[in-house]
Amino acid sequence: MALKEWLAVVGEDINVFRLTHPQCGIFKYLYYPDFRAVMIYRLSQLFFNWRITRPLAYLCTMLNDLITGVWIGPRVVAGPGLSLGHPRGLVVNPDTRIGHHCSILQRVTIGGPNVVIGDYVSINGGAAVISNVRGRGCLTVGNHVIIGAGAVVLNDVPDCSVVVGVPGRVVKTITPDDNWFAFTLRYLSKKNEVGNNVIEDTK
Repeated sequence: MALKEWLAVVGEDINVFRLTHPQCGIFKYLYYPDFRAVMIYRLSQLFFNWRITRPLAYLCTMLNDLITGVWIGPRVVAGPGLSLGHPRGLVVNPDTRIGHHCSILQRVTIGGPNVVIGDYVSINGGAAVISNVRGRGCLTVGNHVIIGAGAVVLNDVPDCSVVVGVPGRVVKTITPDDNWFAFTLRYLSKKNEVGNNVIEDTK
């Protein structure tokens, strides 16, 4: 990943962090562990670009594990806008590919070879995506998917699906406008609208 591309990816990660943590001030960047987890991971990716700095990449991975409880190595490919809310206990296989604007919560395991996760995917607390696929195959989670808390995904998941249970099964089909990112945008928009109405009423 070139430096210019890396900076653009990190910039979008920060934008998503601001979206999910709309509080004012710089203290939130120091307080919330999801910001640290994503930034240390991105730094490991940057160091992994050059052979001479690759030991630093793996040092960042170990530091991330020590500080935030997140094991996500520099070989993991994740698109911009990555959100790791309450990230402690997260483990990601090095062969994993994650799309853009994905949300992954605490105690999630993405294990086994060749897992491909689409864009705007939400993986909730305690869920697992486990692949037994060998060779050139992969386990694919489509775009705009919601994986419920504690679900165990063992097979491909189509786009715009809600998956729950052990083993995971599709229980609902949603539209792209129902993904976690679009929902967050609508929620904050309504919250701001209510706040503005309250201010108007007090004048």
